[in-house]
Amino acid sequence: MITETISPIRPYYDFSAVFKATKAFIDRHNEKHDQLTQRLNANHRATAELITRLYVKQLNHAVSLGEDISEQLPGFKTFNPSLASCKGCTVRTIINHKERLKAAGFIVKETHRGKTGVELWINPQVFTPKKLSTTSGNIQGIIKDIKGALCPEVKNLHPLVHVQQEQKKNNNSSEDKLITPGKGVHLSAHDQKITSVTGTLQEQDKNTRKSQASDSKTQTRGAKKLRKNGSESAFLLQLVRDFWKYAKGILFAELILSEVEENEILNHIWASVYRKFRVKGSKKDWEGYQQILYKRVDMVSSYLERNPNRWVAPPHLYFSPDNKRNGFNKTYDWYLKQELLKREIRNQILIQKAEKEWQDHNKGKGKNKHKSRLQLFRIQQQRLSAYKDDTLMREYEKSLQRTLLKSNAI
Repeated sequence: MITETISPIRPYYDFSAVFKATKAFIDRHNEKHDQLTQRLNANHRATAELITRLYVKQLNHAVSLGEDISEQLPGFKTFNPSLASCKGCTVRTIINHKERLKAAGFIVKETHRGKTGVELWINPQVFTPKKLSTTSGNIQGIIKDIKGALCPEVKNLHPLVHVQQEQKKNNNSSEDKLITPGKGVHLSAHDQKITSVTGTLQEQDKNTRKSQASDSKTQTRGAKKLRKNGSESAFLLQLVRDFWKYAKGILFAELILSEVEENEILNHIWASVYRKFRVKGSKKDWEGYQQILYKRVDMVSSYLERNPNRWVAPPHLYFSPDNKRNGFNKTYDWYLKQELLKREIRNQILIQKAEKEWQDHNKGKGKNKHKSRLQLFRIQQQRLSAYKDDTLMREYEKSLQRTLLKSNAI
């Protein structure tokens, strides 16, 4: 449960307010010009709304990271091809639309940054920050809560592989063994010819309590369990290889490595990124974690594209479990902050939508105008509860109280 704390009020950019300001700016411009060649049409408006939507995300992300943008707004950094892809048009169309928006004064300035794209400065009349009390003041508590939901700490989970309690060393266990055949013990997951259980053979002439049929069933169950463990180990080790293939293709595409160096990197990834698989989880859980790892690699790649003067360490250092300063594991908190920002923005949009529905309902407008207040409340409650976010429901209840008090006062 996330405890509420009194957090400082910081500027946040409201999506609906910025869109309204964009529409008002374009309408004022069109009212002043009678010629069609000087007016902004629907396509120009759509491009302006796309730019403002992406710019709002960038500004709110900067605020969530603690940057002070109250004195001066940073420029909107983007790429012409990415804008064209988002809008579904050509790059030339985006360039033409930007020229029209600059002529209208919507885009105040544009600077070309070479490989890092372009930087746009939007008319300050459009971006007026709306002060909102956000949960960022208690960000550490929320990050801890998200960690428990997305990817629990390894130290709080039980080992994934059951260690056989034998007096002799069990070579079939994958605990604390290296991935590569040249180092450590060769994993049983790579041996496809295993068909029986390893262990001490029983003497046939001894009088044991178990019958031969019972002993045969025990061996059969043991063989199935061994094959299952072997298949599970092969699946987990394949995750390591897939991750390294993905990270290498994006972050170290031009790097040429020998087989020995590749093996060293794989073992570092196995130990640092996957914590030697000392985690209890299903196949679906591990596949979900793999997707999070891919997103973290994409985050690093995007950061390097935006900052050409930055770089990452060589892979044998970047994925080393001893690298506590600038290793890949440092991206985990970064990923959580981005997820937190996405959740905050999503909650704001949902609450604003609910408030708009109540305003329309009080005026006898909208699709819910024929429903009672209780029916509208049930509809909104069912819709928001589907997100399974306690913070969202608390904010909705506060917003509902403010909305009802305002309507009753009127």
